[in-house]
Amino acid sequence: MGDAVFGNPITNSTLKGLPEFEDDYNITSIDRACVALNMKNAEEKNVRALQYLEMLKEKCGVDLGTLCLLYNATSATIKFVNHKNWYGNIGASPYPMEIANGQWGAFLHVKKSSGPNSVGAVVYRGKDPTGVECDWMVSFDNPDKKVRWNTKAYAEVREIDHFLPDSTWGKIYNLMQSSGYFHDSTKDNDNQKGCSLSVSIGNDHFPMAVAVFTLQDV
Repeated sequence: MGDAVFGNPITNSTLKGLPEFEDDYNITSIDRACVALNMKNAEEKNVRALQYLEMLKEKCGVDLGTLCLLYNATSATIKFVNHKNWYGNIGASPYPMEIANGQWGAFLHVKKSSGPNSVGAVVYRGKDPTGVECDWMVSFDNPDKKVRWNTKAYAEVREIDHFLPDSTWGKIYNLMQSSGYFHDSTKDNDNQKGCSLSVSIGNDHFPMAVAVFTLQDV
């Protein structure tokens, strides 16, 4: 387990240890996703993820950043694909490369010493309920001057490689500017069928941006 992921993976073996699945020989992706979602804060894994971010915050050396928490309840491992920095950059710890079902991933995004804001996005590759691969994107906008601008968050789930073209990021930035403190990908007509990616963000100088990757009907 890497330094930036927290919790034990939730697999078929995990479910077999639960009374309701003990004699179930047809465990589905929805089952694994549902158990992972129900165990989101089990064994204080969410607390340990936040403590890790607070440690990064204390050492970052700047006065503005975004504490990013990603929870995977999609039934399968999600893997880092790419990222986008509009303003600022990743902090001292890299993006989690893999986040297993039932784990929290964490990273700190900070403003540059010469710039005012922390605005970025990250993309992970996962699967929809039928096992088809797709890309899950979380974005956040944390401005310095909150008297004039609010924080924002936005999320999408699309076919693989949807977020590779540079032109896509301009559209996402504009959509994020029309978003608010919370966004759910299921509101989007083009959302990958069966997938649900929600993200929320606070409104201070080091807000938490919390994203939950899961499946619909969980």
